[in-house]
Amino acid sequence: MVAYVTDVIDSVRTQVLLAAEKLAAGEVTGLPTETVYGLAADAANPSAVREIFTIKNRPSTHPLITHIAADADIGYWIDAARMSEEMWRLTRALMAAFFPGPLTLVLPKHPQIEATVTGGQNTIALRSPNHVLFQDVLAQLAVLKNTQNVGIAAPSANRFGRVSPTRAAHVREEFEHAVWVLDGDASVIGIESTIVDLTSGVPRILRFGHITPQDIERVTGVTPILPENAGDAPRVSGSLLAHYAPSTPMMWLDELAPEDWAKGAGLVYSERSEYSEAQGRVMRLSANPHEYARGLYHALRQLDTWGVTRIAVERLPDDAAWDAVRDRLNRAIVGSNLPSSAPIHLTKEYHE
Repeated sequence: MVAYVTDVIDSVRTQVLLAAEKLAAGEVTGLPTETVYGLAADAANPSAVREIFTIKNRPSTHPLITHIAADADIGYWIDAARMSEEMWRLTRALMAAFFPGPLTLVLPKHPQIEATVTGGQNTIALRSPNHVLFQDVLAQLAVLKNTQNVGIAAPSANRFGRVSPTRAAHVREEFEHAVWVLDGDASVIGIESTIVDLTSGVPRILRFGHITPQDIERVTGVTPILPENAGDAPRVSGSLLAHYAPSTPMMWLDELAPEDWAKGAGLVYSERSEYSEAQGRVMRLSANPHEYARGLYHALRQLDTWGVTRIAVERLPDDAAWDAVRDRLNRAIVGSNLPSSAPIHLTKEYHE
């Protein structure tokens, strides 16, 4: 047993080193995080970052999140001259509470940072993933590059606008042999990070996630501005109205006519009898919002393989705890019903 465990540990170390070597060589790889799997490249390598946009078919103006080590010096990444005292206070408080974790902070970009990763903006989105293998890859990359100032650009490892991957198998299904992926088991959170912009000196939530507005207020003492009131904020990942979409058209379950059940499938969380398996093919997720989120993308990917003409989703409780999941489903419904020829990247953003 001891020998087996040692072999497993050695195998993981080998895979981590291989991932770091690929990144250092300018390759794009799949990496696990606690939120979703990322399509990763060395953030300091513009050519490698551009390859992310190419592989995903992602518009180059749509910024990426730079992932950094838990103990990284953010002074390397941000422009201190544009940081007010209040911005520093908010940054330190949120980093102390949620780094590493499912929180992304938008801050003024240091002039030395390549604009390729920021979509041409003068802001940078920073996150420290709470996944041991991702942190190990960052550490190995730092050794290979002989610098502690390393960052990994890593949007979700899927084609632009489609369902994010939460397992290594999802990445392989998406890109086949075009992308090597480090297997770090299933993502434990299952949806993308909360994005908070601090460039105005007030926390502005630009994307809902596992960390809630109440969490932000508890840590900072400031009530954050919600996405619908964010105004002229920086462009960020996940802000398009069409996103996270399966190939099968989606709709809310209460809009599905009873006679259409035979051609559709339901995604539900409740135990209500009218949503029983007897009325159609049903996939049931948890009534707990965090557990629902953990299984959502895997469920959508599975439903996409069922050969149905419609995925009908049970409406969620009108509760703030469900905001992040509701956000993903609303965007998935829009995206899944666009014509195949529709330019997803031209769909209206919150913050144009």
